[in-house]
Amino acid sequence: MNPFKSLKKQLFPGYKPSSSEELVIDIIKSLLEDEKTECITAPISEKFYVTNKKLNYYVKISYDTVVITNHKFSYTLKSPLKFHELLCNIVLEYIEKDREEFEKTVFENEIDLLTNIKTNIKYNGDN
Repeated sequence: MNPFKSLKKQLFPGYKPSSSEELVIDIIKSLLEDEKTECITAPISEKFYVTNKKLNYYVKISYDTVVITNHKFSYTLKSPLKFHELLCNIVLEYIEKDREEFEKTVFENEIDLLTNIKTNIKYNGDN
């Protein structure tokens, strides 16, 4: 572990979520682990939307509220800014991982395309 991070944790202990907040964290992490989950952000309003249509769960994360809903219920948790930051970090990590997978796929598609172009040039150049 980075010695500066270790010192920072000792000097400035992290936020300790309540029991309800812990459950919300677990729910969001579980949703993000499902491959059918989609996550989008509204950068201007600084909201995150986590959606899983297969499971029928929808989550909206705003700066002071988390709303979890489906077709039967809606749960709202008012939360402090520190909890919001914690949730945002979880969602941002997911988005970053998803972006990396997307870029990898795009790169592989580009390589396939360039290989096909090279093959076509070579094949058509020999005729």
